[in-house]
Amino acid sequence: WVALVDDDGLLVACVPSQPPVNVDQISAMTAALALTAMRVLVEINAEEFRYSSVAGSERQLLLVALDGKRFLSIGLGPDVVVQTTFRPLSRRVAELLKILKMRFSVS
Repeated sequence: WVALVDDDGLLVACVPSQPPVNVDQISAMTAALALTAMRVLVEINAEEFRYSSVAGSERQLLLVALDGKRFLSIGLGPDVVVQTTFRPLSRRVAELLKILKMRFSVS
């Protein structure tokens, strides 16, 4: 799955619309990983959260920060090398941010 989740843990959109994991679980995992990552950033004196991942025996969760308010939560198979997703993602993130600014900006 690829889900757009806001900083309150609200799932805004998901592809596929019925992922193999319940959308409430995706929201909860995303919020938990984002909070943990933000806490670690403070400890290591990092200024910006870019991504974080957790790997399990059945799947992986890759969390990519789009801006200060939204994340991409990406479910991957256990054998996918997370770094192989970075190049294709980098091509689409700028486009996605542009769309989000148009869609969610206040006039």
